[in-house]
Amino acid sequence: MVSIKSKKTNTNPLVSKVSMFISGICMGNVGLLVTILSGYSVYTIALLRGIFGTLFLTLFMVIQKSFSKDFLKESFKFHWKFLIIIGIINPIVIFLYFISIMISGYSIAAFLLYTSGIYLLLLLIITKEEKVSKVNLISFSLAILGVAIIMEFWNGELFTPGILVGVFSGLALSILVFSKKKIYNERIQNQRNLKSEGNFDIFLSWWSTIFLILMFLPIGGSEILRLSLIDIIFSLILGFFPTALAFTLYNVGLKNDKGGNIVILSYFEPVMATINTAIFLKNLSIFTVIGGGLILLANLIIFKYSS
Repeated sequence: MVSIKSKKTNTNPLVSKVSMFISGICMGNVGLLVTILSGYSVYTIALLRGIFGTLFLTLFMVIQKSFSKDFLKESFKFHWKFLIIIGIINPIVIFLYFISIMISGYSIAAFLLYTSGIYLLLLLIITKEEKVSKVNLISFSLAILGVAIIMEFWNGELFTPGILVGVFSGLALSILVFSKKKIYNERIQNQRNLKSEGNFDIFLSWWSTIFLILMFLPIGGSEILRLSLIDIIFSLILGFFPTALAFTLYNVGLKNDKGGNIVILSYFEPVMATINTAIFLKNLSIFTVIGGGLILLANLIIFKYSS
């Protein structure tokens, strides 16, 4: 686990890039694990991700000595507004993503989730964080075309439940990423006032998984009692690799991101999901490949050349 104390707002660029890339690989296996656990409701699977993710992250927090009263108080003092937004939005992202996987398969679901880059651009424009350029508009058009091809618009089925849920998952993810960016920007601005020792990257992941438990325990908790040993093993894998590890590595990369030059590496997630689809389901549409390629290209252009 990368050790980053709360007073450090940046880390080595190479470490950030490697962290984001590995995060994308880990998160790319979510769809496969959700499919394996599909005998349970979406609420229960999301809850399992929260429980086992929190289990590992709590262990990481203890190791990094990040449960101190001063560290937690300082984190809430400077970031409470966006922490609340993240706590609410993260369960929504995961719920919509899991629904999309159940309906459309994890390859299409992952590509639609990553239309988030387009919405993130719009958020940056609306908040005047960045200026709009012709390159941005071209990228937006490419992404829309990519989504349309994945949906196979010529069949007249643009508004199927799976597609709509997938698009909304991307919108929710953009809000989540934007909120994290705002938090890390705040930490840079308040760097001199950060006095407490603690790993904020892990804390931010832990905070997100805690809310998965709070939101899904009331509606998905009853099925936990029928977990088999093999289900527990897969739940542990779900909680560790694409959750605790991936969330934290993503945060390590995001805090050193400038204009999306590191965030783009996380887009290996839909590529990994496509690889899993081809290997395990032996079902891969050429339209998913073409449309997904356009979406990735659009995000690459946005994050590479956005001012």
